[in-house]
Amino acid sequence: MTVDAYDHPTAFRTRRTDVLIVGAGPAGVMAAATLQRYNVDFCVIDKRPTRTQTGHASAFQPRTQEILQTMDLLHDLDGKGHRLTETSFWMRNGTGVLSRSFTGAEVIHPTPYQYLFNTDQGMTEDIFEKYLKSQGQCIHRFMELLHYEYNYNDHEWPVTAYIKNNASGAIEAWLTKYILGADGARSATRKATGIKTTSQGGEVEWAVADVLVDTNFPDYRRRCAIQTPDGGCMLIPRKDEGLRIFLQVPDNGARTAAIGTNGHPTHNTLLDDAAFKLTSLVQSHINKVIHPYKMDVTDIVWISKYHVSQRVVHHFIDHGQRVFLLGDACHTHSPKAGQGMNVSISDAYNLTWKLALVLKGLASPILLETYELERLEIAQQVIQFDAAFARQFAQKDKFEDHSLRATWEMGHGFTSGCGYQYPANLVVDPEMGSRVDLSADEPLVPGKRLLPVSLVRHIDGTHVRLLDVMPSNGRFHIFVFAGHRLLSPAVQQLGESLCFPESPLRLFNQTFYDKLPRFRHEDITTTTIPAANRGYVIDLFLIHAMSHASIDLEDLPEPFSSEWLMRVYADSHGAAHRQLGVSDEHGALVVVRPDGYIGLVTGLEKLGDVTAYFDKFMLRRTPRDDYASCRE
Repeated sequence: MTVDAYDHPTAFRTRRTDVLIVGAGPAGVMAAATLQRYNVDFCVIDKRPTRTQTGHASAFQPRTQEILQTMDLLHDLDGKGHRLTETSFWMRNGTGVLSRSFTGAEVIHPTPYQYLFNTDQGMTEDIFEKYLKSQGQCIHRFMELLHYEYNYNDHEWPVTAYIKNNASGAIEAWLTKYILGADGARSATRKATGIKTTSQGGEVEWAVADVLVDTNFPDYRRRCAIQTPDGGCMLIPRKDEGLRIFLQVPDNGARTAAIGTNGHPTHNTLLDDAAFKLTSLVQSHINKVIHPYKMDVTDIVWISKYHVSQRVVHHFIDHGQRVFLLGDACHTHSPKAGQGMNVSISDAYNLTWKLALVLKGLASPILLETYELERLEIAQQVIQFDAAFARQFAQKDKFEDHSLRATWEMGHGFTSGCGYQYPANLVVDPEMGSRVDLSADEPLVPGKRLLPVSLVRHIDGTHVRLLDVMPSNGRFHIFVFAGHRLLSPAVQQLGESLCFPESPLRLFNQTFYDKLPRFRHEDITTTTIPAANRGYVIDLFLIHAMSHASIDLEDLPEPFSSEWLMRVYADSHGAAHRQLGVSDEHGALVVVRPDGYIGLVTGLEKLGDVTAYFDKFMLRRTPRDDYASCRE
């Protein structure tokens, strides 16, 4: 929101930062981590004095794991979590018998991660914060955004953010170019923008608790959805035999008596304490729901309650196109489907590469409009899925009239993140197609993520997965799928065209060299970008379906044989080509965005399509020298 006369007589200016990130939850720290990787100036504030300590968001879906792998953060997080491979559904029938109705795989889509894993949100925040500290960054805590205003006469610093330092009580005025509001469901940033929201639900109350238990329930180590006339329940296994329980609170839950250690009601002065009542309710009601099985809670790590509701904002960007909303600030829903943290992380991943290109003067600001276009549609799908799932889960009778399992199965691709498909827009061009087999396992479709297939590096025979050699570095990738046409005139001519001054590699790779330098090896473990690579905005991959041992590198066409030695891969027996729907005989030319989503698919002979794609939003010029120098 613009306020022309927002006067703070005690405010003083203490800092300038290109990007101000408000909130250090999953969306905020993800935005910070990626901007750090993209070499963009930023600052993170959070009104909390410390990070999250227990509970809250926990489940990492496969697509989020793929993203974290490209940042070399997945291993540390996975080591602190528990993997979920199967889900079971239980139902109490009309005769009162509780039985398992189905057991199925958590993940059915092609991905290296055929499971979910969960860990505390606090551990997630801690891993990200340690990464930021290793890069010389910090989170400024006990600081909260009060408001912001536009500086219409200041083109360099167009926004002033008023921030309260809760330690000193002072109000500080920070100059910035962009604000990312990742400050949760009660977002002060959203309030300041004046952006409206649409809400639904909120009638059904649930308890959630992270506990240790003694139980004879047979599926307590699977994710388990239970429906009974006494209400719904979901069990989610956690590390070291811990368990997260989601339990529908009965209508008279507020009056439920506390249960003593002998299982009988007890009269205690703590009966008036809300936390004690909630603890007692969870213990008594879980045994009622899973009867004839028993579950005794031996320890409680975290407990809370919430009302199931769904909310989504009307816009993700304010009217001035400088303030963006991410994560719970723009969409909230129930936690049982394991979507909140994953969608929030993907919000940040979608936005920050676009923001980096604009700040560096490499792309037009029009690129930023695609953030709302892509992520608002995903948020609306989350809300629709969650509303249906929560409504069915909360139903206490007529279970046969609906199918919670069917809703769960229909949402597989969506909940895993592997089935996202962004609509056509500036960076998703579905019009220029090639001969892709849409019946393949994971066909190359603009708007969908590139399946991280396994390949063999041509130069040394090393088996690699694309995730490991496509680190999150803010670059586009041009993939040449050559199939069996590696030595054909078509690939030879393509290689020659890539060397022309008018090729995308020359036009849009920002370099001060007359000739592009040889691209030096990078993977997810690379901590410092090689100097020769710093001018690259687009990198190049050549993937063929021939034996790498039978073809010498010098026999490959330029520039693959000289500038891109470590980016030539063999696809053993054409398996990856088939998975992606690419014909060995025809091949394909593919543009993959910095966030791993496919932007364009065309034929090997149509390099002009690639140039036209980039011309829509990229600027044919070198980056601003002043920005580059300030980040050295």
